[in-house]
Amino acid sequence: MSLIFSSHPGIKERHLIRQYKNPLFPEEQQEFSEQRLLGARYMDEQEQDDFIAIFQGLIEEVTLLNASEGSEKMLDLKSRLDQCYEQCCGLAGDNDAEKQAITKLVGIIMSAVWKSAKGDAEAEINLQEEELARTTHYRLLQFPLVVDLLRPQSPIVEDELVPTLLSESEDSVTAAFYLFDTQQQQSLCQQSVTLLDQKLQQQQDLPDAWKRLKLMQNLLQESSN
Repeated sequence: MSLIFSSHPGIKERHLIRQYKNPLFPEEQQEFSEQRLLGARYMDEQEQDDFIAIFQGLIEEVTLLNASEGSEKMLDLKSRLDQCYEQCCGLAGDNDAEKQAITKLVGIIMSAVWKSAKGDAEAEINLQEEELARTTHYRLLQFPLVVDLLRPQSPIVEDELVPTLLSESEDSVTAAFYLFDTQQQQSLCQQSVTLLDQKLQQQQDLPDAWKRLKLMQNLLQESSN
């Protein structure tokens, strides 16, 4: 990777890195542009500032909670903390401390919710399912590709999805592929075949990309069974 890019890029710069000198993308997107890079970094910095403001507000809300608060309000706050965690995973730099703090705040809230649900079998089952889903979601957020795809305004637009998937690591592709339903998975595989066949016609053999296609086809077969 060229040193022109950050070692811990934000979501916008990260997508420029995916495209840089990547033959799966159109030629104009493969080229380095200082203007595009500076623009991406500016937007990443703005997002960092927005995150800090939101995070500080959530911390204040948690500190003001009292034992008499209803579960509905606590779960709403927990949901916003989950969203904050997801956003934090996509930010530039090292944000481990912030993620640990969010996890701790969620734990405090869930401890109170569990206490209020004690003895209610149905509520306890729902909470168990919620905690399992959150644990799984947080684990998936270890993959920057998943984070970028889940973003409401993802930098990965529709016609860049296939070249992006074909460029990622096996673990990232596996994690991201299950974000799509079976019909979408079929379409992604078909589009990947079309793109790689075009590259072959252009005398570009991309063995790693073909391996990613094979992986997606296998994942599709597994999900279809």
